[in-house]
Amino acid sequence: MTESTDALPQGAELSPVARLIGVFTSPTKTFESIARRPGWNWLLPVFLLMIAFFAVQSATVTKIDVDQAVKNQMKFIDKMAKGNLTDAKRAEIEQKTREGIENGKSPVRRAFTSMFVLIPIFFVPLVYHGLAAAFGAKTNYLKVVAGYAYTQTIQLVPLILTTIVAWPKESLDAPDVQFGRVLKSNVAAFLDFETTNKALLALLSSVDVFDIWAFFVGSIALSKTTRLSPSAARNVVGGVWLAYIVIKVCFGLLYSAFAG
Repeated sequence: MTESTDALPQGAELSPVARLIGVFTSPTKTFESIARRPGWNWLLPVFLLMIAFFAVQSATVTKIDVDQAVKNQMKFIDKMAKGNLTDAKRAEIEQKTREGIENGKSPVRRAFTSMFVLIPIFFVPLVYHGLAAAFGAKTNYLKVVAGYAYTQTIQLVPLILTTIVAWPKESLDAPDVQFGRVLKSNVAAFLDFETTNKALLALLSSVDVFDIWAFFVGSIALSKTTRLSPSAARNVVGGVWLAYIVIKVCFGLLYSAFAG
């Protein structure tokens, strides 16, 4: 299930910028370089990802139709409460919900939320590292982190495109923002949100051109940074992706039950 490290070519390592570009143009060569010398320049794509996430929030979250968002949230709360809310309590919850949405538009809150990208940057490689070790690969956690961080360069593309699409708009529907439907890069984004089953939407939202692209690039990254065979790396990345899709579908079922 593993490959020999003898297959790695020798020579001068790629610069951070060359690695960013290489993720798109020559991923195999790029991740071989990262595997030999991961360094700390993987913080560059992480930093760029945080900036892009802040930008996309600035173009989308700030333009959410607050009345619609509050209405959707209260529908969920009413079903959870099964009609046991008093008018006073409902009004209090509605006011706090409105304040929470408005506060989410502040630059400080957007900057804080942007730091959440660090969670998958460190957690997903930990899962990859453990699974690769289970397959018998001589894996190094920081190498896997570096490879995964550069893989996320792919996600810069939809973030930038979403920002470009959303920026000219005066307002945006809350579900389109919350469920990543502003950029029509997956099947679910073309379906009506109100009438389509939310579990189905969650499933079809995973048929996304950028997620599929990231799957193949991520498989190369994992193979090169852990010396797993290409097929084993695809199995690991595909298994983690499948688990993520299952979680999304479960949340879709929950949303349908209480707010659908």
